[in-house]
Amino acid sequence: MLALAYSGWQDVPHSWRLMHSQYAGYTGLTRAQRDRAFGTAIPMPMDIFDFWRSELRPWDRYFIQMPHEAFSTNGDKKFVARLVAHVYLLPAIETTDLNKASVVLSWDADPGVLHLKFWEQYRAGQQLIYVSRINRDS
Repeated sequence: MLALAYSGWQDVPHSWRLMHSQYAGYTGLTRAQRDRAFGTAIPMPMDIFDFWRSELRPWDRYFIQMPHEAFSTNGDKKFVARLVAHVYLLPAIETTDLNKASVVLSWDADPGVLHLKFWEQYRAGQQLIYVSRINRDS
């Protein structure tokens, strides 16, 4: 038990230096830069998440529509995009069940192939990046 406590105590200075260096690195950033830091460090194109975020509402449940593509040895692009979205798009919540979604967020995918009716749809320029609000009334 004493050995475990001693071993843990030896790590304290290293942990303190690490926390201090991270604090120093982030303290000068604006709120928007801090919000984007996680995705930027990966790196993911945060302008797509900014576009999605600008059209989401706090109570939205979103479904991410995008093809599985290679991103790194640890995950595909959709997996990594979902990780970033879970943090960056809060308080909106992801659902993996399209039937429970109120919004479809598309990246390199056409929401028209989902055969849903949308009452509102926004597209980011000519790219296949959309925010599509699902019309469940029909």
